Amino acid sequence: MRVLVTGATGFTGRHLINVLHARGDEPFALLADLRDAGGVAAEIASLRPNAVIHLAAMAFVATSDFDPFYAINQVGSFHLLDALARHVPGIPVLLASSAQVYFSGSSGLLDEQAETKPSNHYGLSKFAMELGADFWRDKLRLIIARPFNYTGVGQDKKYLIPKIVDHFVRGEASIELGNIDVRRDFGDVRSVSHAYVELINTPDARGTFNVSTGMLTSVREIVAMLADITDNAISISINPDFVRPNDIAVLGGDNTKLRTALPDWTPIPLAATLRWMLEQQTD
Repeated sequence: MRVLVTGATGFTGRHLINVLHARGDEPFALLADLRDAGGVAAEIASLRPNAVIHLAAMAFVATSDFDPFYAINQVGSFHLLDALARHVPGIPVLLASSAQVYFSGSSGLLDEQAETKPSNHYGLSKFAMELGADFWRDKLRLIIARPFNYTGVGQDKKYLIPKIVDHFVRGEASIELGNIDVRRDFGDVRSVSHAYVELINTPDARGTFNVSTGMLTSVREIVAMLADITDNAISISINPDFVRPNDIAVLGGDNTKLRTALPDWTPIPLAATLRWMLEQQTD
């Protein structure tokens, strides 16, 4: 199957391409800038894919420049959907959204019916993408994926888990962190990639799916796991600048709907992900 992947050179895209190759699919990247409607349409008309996994996005939340969130995540996605509906109607299209579309005050394991009320421009742009996608729902088999936190080899060290892994790899004696006892759902990019590929290959799969492990782990426990794996303790100091005063104590994703659609899909345990990241950084 010819699968078009947007954001193919990004963190998730590189792992997704590996999964597609392993299946014997023919993945290829969208080269046009999503903000260029004409360029996107011309490339879609030429390539005529059998399926699409749309990953490309402005993703780093901690920035004050909000324009790209909407130009790329919202309007750029609409350019893509419009071109696909006109040139290859009926194909499966997976849109990678985010768990950040949910209400920031929610707690526990959230299912797909949980309240949506984004608290930042990234989440809002993703939710706007989801809402606008309805205009093309009768022309494409649309799948909305809402991944919770996930990590893996190749993720930038400005993100939490790669930052912690890097401290262990470098043999640092201490690390500055924020709220270390909040519990979150941390997945593996390889599991997320497999879920995306399996969803586009499941004919009955459509609508919105949480992509999550359904397991909750604290930052303190992550540091302890890495200490156990490396046999090297590291002290934690709390930096008040990193502390979010209203952080929710427990927040993760209910993956019942995903596991029902993909009964053979199993998320990789976090300890295995951490070992993989350590091994790759120390090689």
